[in-house]
Amino acid sequence: MAVVRLPLRLICSVLPVLLLSLCAACGSSTTTAAATTDAETAADGTNADVAAAVCGATPVADPHVADRLACTYAAGAKVADTLGISAADRAKLAIGHVILVVKENRSFDAIYGRLGRTDVEGVPATASNPDKGGAAVGVYHEATTCVQLDPSHQWTNMHAMWDGGKLDGFVANAIDNTVGPDELTKVTTDGKFVMGGFTPEDLPFYAFLANTYALADHYHCSALSGTWANRLYLYAGQSYGVKNTGTNFVPDGTRTVFDALDTAGVTWGVYSDDDFPLDVALMSLGWNADHLGVHKTAAFFEALKAGTLPQVVFIDAKLNNEDEHPPADVQKGEAWTKAIYDAVVASSIWLDKDGKGVALVYTYDESGGFYDHVAPPAACLDAPDQAEFDHLGFRVPFVMISPFARQKYVSHTVHSHSSVLRFLEVLYDLPAMSARDANADALLDMFDFNCAPLKTPPTAPASGTGGCKE
Repeated sequence: MAVVRLPLRLICSVLPVLLLSLCAACGSSTTTAAATTDAETAADGTNADVAAAVCGATPVADPHVADRLACTYAAGAKVADTLGISAADRAKLAIGHVILVVKENRSFDAIYGRLGRTDVEGVPATASNPDKGGAAVGVYHEATTCVQLDPSHQWTNMHAMWDGGKLDGFVANAIDNTVGPDELTKVTTDGKFVMGGFTPEDLPFYAFLANTYALADHYHCSALSGTWANRLYLYAGQSYGVKNTGTNFVPDGTRTVFDALDTAGVTWGVYSDDDFPLDVALMSLGWNADHLGVHKTAAFFEALKAGTLPQVVFIDAKLNNEDEHPPADVQKGEAWTKAIYDAVVASSIWLDKDGKGVALVYTYDESGGFYDHVAPPAACLDAPDQAEFDHLGFRVPFVMISPFARQKYVSHTVHSHSSVLRFLEVLYDLPAMSARDANADALLDMFDFNCAPLKTPPTAPASGTGGCKE
C-alpha cells in the first residue's frame, strides 16, 4: 500500500501539546491545549484515545504518535497498528449504538462563538474581515435565525476565504457570490451577513449540549469545499477528487462505510425523508429513498422505542428545512435536533441493560461560507493522487453526547470528519478507508469509560423560538 508522508518542517510545526489534568470528580471538565493535525496525540507521549484505568486519570502512553504525525499509515491500516488499541482496549469502550446527526452549513463561530466561556475558543469581539474596498467588517450578533442569503461555498470559494491562511476572503466572497432564498438567483449584498452569529439566548438547546456534554472547539470539516466533498469523508473515507457539490461525482463502485459495516456484520440504518438521503452525496452510486438500509424518519423513532435500532445510524434533517442550510430557520433545526435528543435519552439505548451507552454526534458537514476565525490546519493526504486535499476546512460545531461523554469537557484537540470515521473503525475493528482516516484520532479524549455513566441527564431547555425575522 502507498504511504503518504508530510515533510519534517510540517511535522515540527504541528506537534500538539495535550495537557489533561485529573478530574476533580468523575466526569468533571478537563481541557487540552490546541493541536494542529488530524492525528491528535500528546507531545509527552500520552494518548487521549485509550481509556485510562482510573476515573478522570491522565491517558496512557501511545507508541504511535510520531508515525501518525508523519502521515505514515495508509488505507487498510487497523487501529491496533495506528492507535495502539488492542481488542481488550476496545472491549472497554462501552458504546452500543452510534447515531450521527450532521446538519448543514454553519461555522463554529456562528453557532458556538458566543458561548461566553473562557475555556472555549469563541469568536474574538474584535474579529473582522475586509470588504472589497479594504474596510473592516466586524463580527456581530445576528438579528434573525433565518438568514435569507446563501454565500457560495464550493472549492474555489472556500479557498478564496482561506487565502493561504490569511482568512481575509469571507466578506468579499459573499459580495461576489451570494444567492437568494431560491438558491439560484444571484443577489446584491454588502457581504456583512457572513460575520453574524448567534447567542445562547437564540439557541438555548444547542448551548445546553455544549455546556453539558463534550464539546470540541477545534473540530474542522475535512476539506476546503462544500457539502459533497466533506460528507464523502464520512461516507467513503475521502472525497475521491470531488470538489464541488452537484458537478463532481464519486467513481462507480466506490466502497462506502456502509459496505465496511456490512463486511464486519455491523447493523446500520439511514433515516431520511428526502428523495436522496445523505444530502445527495451518494446519488451517483444509486442511493435514493428506496436504497437498501434507507428508512423514513418516523421509522427511527419506532425502532428506538421498540429497541430495534441498528448499531450505527445516520439520520438526515429535511433538506433546506430542519437541516439549517440557508434560508432555513436555525431555531427550527434546533427543535428537530432536540426531538432526536429527547427520544434518545428517554430510550433503552441511552444506557442499556449490559451497561453500554449511546454515542450521539451533533455536528455540521461544513461551514457554509460563514466566518470562522481559526485557520484550517494542514492534513494528511487521502491518497498520493489527491495532493490538492492537503488542508482541513473551517471549524464546525461538534458535541459528543453520551452517558460516557466527559461532562462539561472542552477538547481543544484538532478533530475532523475522519475522526468520526476512525471512531467507528475503533468500535468495530474496521480497516481505514484512506490514508486520511488511517492517521486520524478517534475522538476518545471526549469520553471517560472509567467514570460512572450519566444515567439521568439534566432536563434540557426548550429550543429557541421567535428568532426568524425575514
